[in-house]
Amino acid sequence: MIHQTLSGPLLKDAGIPTDEDVRLINSLRNPPPAPVSERDVFVRRCRLAGDAVDAYYGRFRTEDLPKLLALVQGAPLLVGHNKRSLGVARFFGGSVEEYEGHSYIVPKFYWLRGHSSADDLRVAIDGGLYSEASLSFAYEKPTCSVCGEDIRTCEHLPGSPGEDGPIFYYYDNVVAVLEGSLVYRGAQPGTGFSLCAIRSDSENPVKVSRPTYGNGGENTPALQPILRIKRHGKWYRAPLVEDVGA
Repeated sequence: MIHQTLSGPLLKDAGIPTDEDVRLINSLRNPPPAPVSERDVFVRRCRLAGDAVDAYYGRFRTEDLPKLLALVQGAPLLVGHNKRSLGVARFFGGSVEEYEGHSYIVPKFYWLRGHSSADDLRVAIDGGLYSEASLSFAYEKPTCSVCGEDIRTCEHLPGSPGEDGPIFYYYDNVVAVLEGSLVYRGAQPGTGFSLCAIRSDSENPVKVSRPTYGNGGENTPALQPILRIKRHGKWYRAPLVEDVGA
């Protein structure tokens, strides 16, 4: 059995949890004993691994990414692969997406707003202080990209020149995802975090036209920014409108 870690840089977007997020979280294997609601969690997205060749000259096969995404479900998010500590968040849902010419698994992850360090984690991720993520997984065979044999026993060396570029190997027969981590630097190109797309109560994007103020620009469809506030024990949502006179 072989253990490997991969990682990459942070990205940024915008969003809040949806009803579908909550349903998936509460449907995980070993679900929360006390079911959560959208008021209880922060949710972010993570391009966790893809089919690009990494710094170790290994790569996932594109056709194996759906299986890898399935193995990620319910896995913990740690800090620095410190397995002596407990997870700070947990992966769920997601999809396989294209980015810069490669395919990536993009699971979501959640953590609890009521945790004493919840806002610290949110601010550090959204502000880019925690800027890379790493995947920890186990697989059975590093398959040579040239001859198809186990690269540990064949004549080819990872990273040495080949006819189509540096020789690499495939992570074949992935059997487990152990965890994902926030790390200071990693090997997987193109990975990263983002916030989830802001959605309305019907879970459809709310598009508005941005007004122009005497500059002759065109109105541009955009996702409406939403403010969530808690007042007298109840949560409220309100659209944010720019005060141009301020």
